Amino acid sequence: MNNYREFLENNYASSLAKTESKEYYNGFTEKNLDFYNNDKELMNKHHRFIKYMYSTFPKYIIQRNIIIYYYQSISCSISVLNKSVAISRTSLKKIINDSLAEGWVYTKIDDSNKRKILVLPTKLRIKFWLLYCKNRFQNEKEADLDKARNSLREYDAFENKKEFYNEKNAIKNIHSKKAKL
Repeated sequence: MNNYREFLENNYASSLAKTESKEYYNGFTEKNLDFYNNDKELMNKHHRFIKYMYSTFPKYIIQRNIIIYYYQSISCSISVLNKSVAISRTSLKKIINDSLAEGWVYTKIDDSNKRKILVLPTKLRIKFWLLYCKNRFQNEKEADLDKARNSLREYDAFENKKEFYNEKNAIKNIHSKKAKL
């Protein structure tokens, strides 16, 4: 059965690789106006953002963390972002200032701590995230990632039931042996 689990894991890994290989390569995605509902301006802004975000690892981490913190309702400040990637505070501020200038983020003072400046995604940045998710979903669907994931879940559920019944039978055997004594 362990070989079967390895087979399922490899199948999942293969599907995931297919999904991710269809995603952005080096920060670029196909210039498909249909994907952007024929909004050329949105497409160009998105491509500019992707090119910027994928240009360096710190930019990628910071941009991803801003959106992740937003969706998890976690306060995102310059200090929090500085802890997420090992870059100088000056470099971090440059990334934030670039993002402010492009309209990808905005800042505001935290009401609970006036010395803390929060960094939040703009509506445009949230649109970019939704486009990313739409693209990711399409790629996962085409690669049958959900089937591979569900096969692993079913296998694990089966193994858990098998383990439960083995334990239950072991306890029953112990009790029956005690009763015979």
